[in-house]
Amino acid sequence: MTIITKLTAKGFKSFAKRVDIDLIEGYNAVIGPNGFGKSNIIDAICFVLGKSSAKGLRAEKSANLIYNGGKQGKAASEAEVSIHFDNSKKSFPIESKEVKITRVVKQSGNSTYYVNDKTMTRQQVLDILAAARIDPDGHN
Repeated sequence: MTIITKLTAKGFKSFAKRVDIDLIEGYNAVIGPNGFGKSNIIDAICFVLGKSSAKGLRAEKSANLIYNGGKQGKAASEAEVSIHFDNSKKSFPIESKEVKITRVVKQSGNSTYYVNDKTMTRQQVLDILAAARIDPDGHN
């Protein structure tokens, strides 16, 4: 079983400032009142894993995933989400104890992917995830 250790989001949907969410092995619960971004955490996970459909992330287009400034804030220029995996059991074909996957989307709607801070194509990221039996459009 592949374990997610941390999720980081900045400028993604309702997360204007950097948010770090540490996750523990087993089950994690996110609770809070309506409108506080709980479902945006799931969207962030799907986004960073390479889900291709903006509609599947509850947005009209990819650029709409970027924090828009709300009522009084400043809009972000890009959205960035990173997910950290424990790779101590070598689930991923990478020689590192941790695998960090990052996706950045610009106002143009173009995304850039990184694995351990190295630029990758979406397909390369999907291949790495597939090795760990993770499908961004599947039930993980």
